[in-house]
Amino acid sequence: MERHTMSWKRIETMDHKVPRPGRFWLVVRTLTLGLATLTTGLVAGVFYAYAVSVNLGLAAQPDASYVATMQAINARIQNPAFFASFFGAALLLLAALAVHIPRPRSGRFRLVALACALYIVGGFLLTAFVNVPLNEELARVAGGASSGELAGARAAYEGPWNFWNAVRTFFSSLAFLALIGACLWREDRGGR
Repeated sequence: MERHTMSWKRIETMDHKVPRPGRFWLVVRTLTLGLATLTTGLVAGVFYAYAVSVNLGLAAQPDASYVATMQAINARIQNPAFFASFFGAALLLLAALAVHIPRPRSGRFRLVALACALYIVGGFLLTAFVNVPLNEELARVAGGASSGELAGARAAYEGPWNFWNAVRTFFSSLAFLALIGACLWREDRGGR
């Protein structure tokens, strides 16, 4: 009489732990977080450069020069390099948030979520709904406008634009700092 071979094999028990993501997802998380940090930092830097240099230099200009220079800057900033960082930051932040969702209670996830909110609301949407409409209004001022029209256009533009630029600089910089914190966060202490 032959013994059945199955009776001698050990039955393995199922492990109920959630499998940890493989190396691929670690690389994806690292790349999206790194690229989101880079692009957010670039945009925060552009806003900061305006606040601490461009706006200060333009403040000393006469109205005609101020309006013409801002019109030229606003036209030329619409280029692939700026768009890649400006739109890229929003998209990469959302991608970084998505790939960190499996660990919603980790400190890294919370910092990425905070950065998303700060940049998308305080940088991206503020630019789209406040600064860009101000730029479009200034673009309507004709090159041969009278000194009174130029003074009025500048008065309606300069103060509000500078204020909202300072606001978006602040929030974009905070988003950048949150992302730096997320990059430095050690996941093994961050929980699930």
